[in-house]
Amino acid sequence: MSTEKKSRYRNLIILYVLYIVFWFILSAIMKAIIFPEGTPKALIQFIPVDDVLAELVLVFLVLIPISGIIGVLLGGYILSPIIMILHKFFYRTKKFYGIQFESEDKKFSLLKSGFYPVLMAVNLSFIFLTPEIISSILGPDLTNEIAFSSGIPVFFRVLSQAILLIFIFGASTVLFSPVWLLRDSGIVFTTKYKVENSNETLLIKSIGEWFQTLLKGYAGIGVLLTYIFVIYDFVILFIDNLGDPRNLLNIPSLFLWLGLPFYLIFSMIPAVIVHDALRKRRLSYVRKIANRIGIRDAAIVSFELRKQDERS
Repeated sequence: MSTEKKSRYRNLIILYVLYIVFWFILSAIMKAIIFPEGTPKALIQFIPVDDVLAELVLVFLVLIPISGIIGVLLGGYILSPIIMILHKFFYRTKKFYGIQFESEDKKFSLLKSGFYPVLMAVNLSFIFLTPEIISSILGPDLTNEIAFSSGIPVFFRVLSQAILLIFIFGASTVLFSPVWLLRDSGIVFTTKYKVENSNETLLIKSIGEWFQTLLKGYAGIGVLLTYIFVIYDFVILFIDNLGDPRNLLNIPSLFLWLGLPFYLIFSMIPAVIVHDALRKRRLSYVRKIANRIGIRDAAIVSFELRKQDERS
């Protein structure tokens, strides 16, 4: 392993350790502010811990990251070839394909690459977060205990979304993992020969970037609308319960929910490390499939500026 890679992994691991510290501090604050008389028991049955805050920490530090790793592997090895094959099948008469072979390793930006799958996971988890699902996820005993002791429905949303994210985070990573792999593979398509004798604009694009364009719009706009609805519901609820001292506890719960995309991205770190560690093997796998479907030529992309003829 190169010195640069070791340094890169070391920095990511340090960030993850800080993320662990953050959750332990946050759980201590929640215990002091939200549950000063003792935390409720059992968030979900399949986690063998009898403390709701301890389970919440395990979800964000262990289960969600594992879900992301599974998503990276499934998306890379299963969905990446499917996207590449379908793209070539539907555009075979309009596009020309090639591979940009590069010897140097590309640096993987956690914020740049991980933010959109996190936004999509938050958005999808909100879509599925209906009252029926909340009651079935948390169970009537926990719901009644929290409602009786603190009356903070915003915290219901945090707990329920945490459970949904165990599954949805992995599904979101399945969708975005092919973006990373196909972009790194250097497989590009162009309309060069189609537009040579026309007024159309020349297009040269990675299949990974093409697929990312389809996903980014939904992830970004969707989560923005989600935030607007949640803040609106919170304001209405807060106004309706003015005078109730328990109502103030909704404020830290709201900030916990609003910050979800910003600290959830650190749950992506283990998946990022797995993606980068298996990069060469996965690139070889994708390029072999590309070769089988006829994408073999080396793509040499050049960009030349010419001064426009003054007479034109």
